[in-house]
Amino acid sequence: MSKHADTHQRILEAAWHFFTEQGFNDTSTRQISAASNIAVGTLFNHFSDKVAILEACLDDKFNDVLERAKETDIHRPARLKINHYAQYFYQFYCLHHRFYKVLFSQRLFSQPFQQQHMELIQSLVFADQPQFNKVKAAILLDCYFMTLLYGLGAETPNTKLMLRTLSQKVSIF
Repeated sequence: MSKHADTHQRILEAAWHFFTEQGFNDTSTRQISAASNIAVGTLFNHFSDKVAILEACLDDKFNDVLERAKETDIHRPARLKINHYAQYFYQFYCLHHRFYKVLFSQRLFSQPFQQQHMELIQSLVFADQPQFNKVKAAILLDCYFMTLLYGLGAETPNTKLMLRTLSQKVSIF
């Protein structure tokens, strides 16, 4: 591992520790850099701000969930595939809802952020369906994301309720 990659990983590990122990708002970049044995300036050479660190931490954890979901994907119709992935993703989002509330409040209206997430779900759900209807696909994706956002907005997000809501929405397909 290169020195840059090693430093990057140390930052993520330290940040995740503090975020989970103290919360995002009560964690400072000074704490993260001190625990990573680097200067604060070095931390900002790796990440533009504290939200970018949180996003990288969540992406790192999310990738493990994504791999598990892919391994168990045996579904063909898009409505079943979207429910399959939602089981894994909604559970992860709910488990880390206080972090996703921060992340979404900062990044939700960013076109690159939206595009990245839309493309991921679209590639998972429609990859083996080369002749899918683009309008129906957009509606399914809207159902997925609106259910996610509405569910995470609850005082205590409920994965089962979110999945039930999504299943009801996509049952029309």
